[in-house]
Amino acid sequence: MPTGPQPSAEQVNEVKTRFLAKLKSEPPAVPFHASDLARINDNDIWITVLLEAYKLDVEKTITRLWENCEWRQSYGTNNITEKDVNQEYLNDGEIYVHNQDHEGKPLLIVDFSKHSKSKNQDDLIRLIVYWVERIQRKDYLQKMTLFMDMTNAGLSNLDLDFIKAIINLFETKYPYTPNYIIVHQLPFLLNAAFKVVKTFMPADALEILRVTTKKDIKQYVNQDNCLKIWGGNDDYKFKFESA
Repeated sequence: MPTGPQPSAEQVNEVKTRFLAKLKSEPPAVPFHASDLARINDNDIWITVLLEAYKLDVEKTITRLWENCEWRQSYGTNNITEKDVNQEYLNDGEIYVHNQDHEGKPLLIVDFSKHSKSKNQDDLIRLIVYWVERIQRKDYLQKMTLFMDMTNAGLSNLDLDFIKAIINLFETKYPYTPNYIIVHQLPFLLNAAFKVVKTFMPADALEILRVTTKKDIKQYVNQDNCLKIWGGNDDYKFKFESA
C-alpha cells in the first residue's frame, strides 16, 4: 500500500500537548474514555497514524482526534461486544472478517449479494465498528483491507448510501485502518453505478482502491486466502465465532 510522509517527533508532540491542554481548559461534558486517553498519554502510535492519514496537518489531526474521542465515548466503541450488535446481521454473513491480504492484513468482507436496502444502515455500520474494534483490540491499530465482494450481486443489492456510509466511517473514524479497498467481481450492470461511488470517495481512498476479478485478485489476496467463489482454494462458509 502507498505510504505518505512520516510525522516528526515535534509534530507528534505538538498534537499531544495541544490536545491535553484543551482537555484541561475545555473538558468535555462527558469525560473521554480512559482507554482512549491512555492511547494518547502512554504512547505516540495513535497520534502518529492520524498525522500520517491527514498528511501531517497538525490542526486537522487535533480536531479529528478530539472528535474521534467524543464519538468513541458516545458510541461505546471501547466496550462494544457481539451482544451490542444486531444479532441477525451478525450471523447472516454479509459482514465478517476472514483470512488476510498478501501483506498479512485481515480482510473485512462485505458480501453485497446478501445486502438489501431494507436492512437498517446504522446497525450495519455498528457491525463494521464491532469487527474493526475486535481486530484492533487483538492487534493494536491493525490495518485491514476492506473487501467489497460483488460476486453474484445485482442492482437490488447495490446501495450507494450504505457504501457512502462505509467510506465516511473509515475516512472520519478510522482513516489509518484501510490497507486496500478492494471491489471484487463488479458485475457489468453495476459499472455505471460504481462510477458514482468513485465521485464521493476521497483522494486517499481512490489511491488504495483496487477493482479486481478472478483473473487478478491474487495480486492482493493469495490463492489459499481466496474463497473458492473468488477463484481460490478456501472453501470456508461463514459461521460467526465469538472472540
